Amino acid sequence: MSKTNVSNETGSMLCLRGEPWGTDHRMRPGEEFTVVTRTEPEESPFYVVVHDQGITVWVKSDADVFDKHGSPVPCGHQRPAQDGS
Repeated sequence: MSKTNVSNETGSMLCLRGEPWGTDHRMRPGEEFTVVTRTEPEESPFYVVVHDQGITVWVKSDADVFDKHGSPVPCGHQRPAQDGS
């Protein structure tokens, strides 16, 4: 099992995406999430990309996202409502 922490040190909401599955987890300023994968550390399980829309963590196996208290963070966490819904 491998873990990497992702922290939002900006003043605005960021989107953390898990790829290749396309999961999305919104992070408020100051929030920290941990991405956990079943791949061993020596297999380089994470590839992290920072871009205009947020942060993408590519993983080589199934992955789960947890908050700083160890609670699961589901796909769509804090996703804004669509206009007109």
